[in-house]
Amino acid sequence: MKKYLVACLLAATATTTTAFAETFSGPLIAAFYMETMSTPKGWELSYKGKEGPVQVFTMRRDLDAYPQTAIMSPIDQMRRVMCGDDTLKDMMKNGLKVRVDAKDKKDGKVKTVKGPILSSCPSY
Repeated sequence: MKKYLVACLLAATATTTTAFAETFSGPLIAAFYMETMSTPKGWELSYKGKEGPVQVFTMRRDLDAYPQTAIMSPIDQMRRVMCGDDTLKDMMKNGLKVRVDAKDKKDGKVKTVKGPILSSCPSY
């Protein structure tokens, strides 16, 4: 499945800013994260859609069932997926901006927090 997702991702993306804006596949990126990467327990990434120039994802976190994961950050997980893959990293270099909002279930209630925008990958 991993090879299939990566192949689809490569086929769905392009290297120019205009082209990738039209072919951005957020649902595929969310599926890639959920199916091939190690994820914190009780966390689920989904694609929300585009808001202005920003591609928006939602990280649902069940902090009632897995309170120990509250110290981890959704933006760090988004950085892992966007900056850990060469194709996605190239998209970031070409101007892609993403945001990941958190929907946290805690004490039986769900609270949504708008996340920061990721617009570049760290250079090591």
